[in-house]
Amino acid sequence: MEANPPWKCDQCGHPINSVEDGWVEWLNGSIAEQWEGALRGLRLVHHKPASPNADQGGCYHDEAYWFAAKRYTVSDLPLTSFVGPDGLVTLLAFLADRRFADPDEVLELIKRLHVPNYEGARNSFEAAIAEGVFEPRSTPGYYDQRELLAVLNWINNEQ
Repeated sequence: MEANPPWKCDQCGHPINSVEDGWVEWLNGSIAEQWEGALRGLRLVHHKPASPNADQGGCYHDEAYWFAAKRYTVSDLPLTSFVGPDGLVTLLAFLADRRFADPDEVLELIKRLHVPNYEGARNSFEAAIAEGVFEPRSTPGYYDQRELLAVLNWINNEQ
């Protein structure tokens, strides 16, 4: 299973052009919260050296803010930890352990990293459906390659 960059940074919106340029981070609930469901805010961002905002601290969560506001801490790993078969197993383990308060965060990252064409099409699903590009036959956000390619072709024709 190959990685399929570029991905869109969840902080700045600019492309992450390689696995080495990406970072995955999340917030850990306060100490008062139990382990199960205590994690939230899973996001894909630029690794600081690759960030267009590197001189301003990068695209990472503001650790001081989150600790002061909610007593949350930040955990992170390089994007390399989440790609390929072992990365997929890591993300599936997050789901199996019920670590995240919202499992959809983990499912979305799995699709972004492991489903070809998903990242390029994901922000245009609603508009493409409204324009009749394809008629959904599945749960929203769970589209097959034919549908994803139809969205990408529509995006390219619109530009």
